[in-house]
Amino acid sequence: MKRDGYNPRVSIETLHVTDETFDDALERFAVIDETLVLKTDVKRPLKEDEPLDRYGFTAFVEALRSDEFTESPFDIAADLELEREFHSEDDAWNAILDFYAARACVLLIVGETEEFIVGREIAVRLGLLESTAAS
Repeated sequence: MKRDGYNPRVSIETLHVTDETFDDALERFAVIDETLVLKTDVKRPLKEDEPLDRYGFTAFVEALRSDEFTESPFDIAADLELEREFHSEDDAWNAILDFYAARACVLLIVGETEEFIVGREIAVRLGLLESTAAS
């Protein structure tokens, strides 16, 4: 996925991880009753559909941009009611990043083809971001 680049007006915290690191993080979780649960906390055998994969992870993201998943930045911007004209997908994506930067979210770039906007707490739970305690 070739992009012109990220150029938001508001800075969003960005995490870069490899595909392997991301898949390893997802492997530690299951989805039970629409909730992310550490597999080590589950006291019963997991059902076949409960382990977390990338497709299942999309239910926990605010927005995503990927060759594998088809929602366009234009559609996401419309869903967010961002009322301005976008000249490209990159322009729309940058506006989406600005929107979520103000909402305590982080941009998770996985490999070279996937970008997920997630709440900080999700990134912390996945072990991809350290928790910061309020002083």
